[in-house]
Amino acid sequence: MSRLLYESDKLKHVQATYEDLKGHGIKDSDLHVIAKKQGRVLRRGLNTANFWYKTNVLNGSFKGFIAGTILGLVIATTLYTAEALGGLYGTFGFVATTILFSGFGTWLGGLLGIESKNYKLRKYYDLVEEGRYLLLIDVKDNSLEDVVKSIYKNHPELILLSDEIDTVIPFDFMQTSH
Repeated sequence: MSRLLYESDKLKHVQATYEDLKGHGIKDSDLHVIAKKQGRVLRRGLNTANFWYKTNVLNGSFKGFIAGTILGLVIATTLYTAEALGGLYGTFGFVATTILFSGFGTWLGGLLGIESKNYKLRKYYDLVEEGRYLLLIDVKDNSLEDVVKSIYKNHPELILLSDEIDTVIPFDFMQTSH
């Protein structure tokens, strides 16, 4: 799956492209609009990008999980080899320590991630602050070229910013905001 990012200065152009893409079989859950005033986008029935797309919560959680697991393994290994608690620190303590630190790392990483903008979209947020609209399109790789050609031909007012935006959203319920 590839993600395309287009930019436009008018919401009507984004809406026309959105409706055209839906007519060609692209689902609502694969189309996301980022705007300074999300309410205008929602009133037109368009899917806005929710916080899963706009923040680093998933990326931060993943990195926190990795860091927490590594730290948990280091601490658990140290306690196990030092025969902590008079030799009572065994396999259960090792596993529990690792799980505890993994969970804490995931939580802390997600908490920090929700406070920061998506690192893949960060450089485009200046356009949003200027009042422009960003359209994220999730496309299957086998139809990527056709979609790009269709937008270029039928909607030349949209500007392709990137075809390398890669935000992993693991569950379908996380993809729509309406």
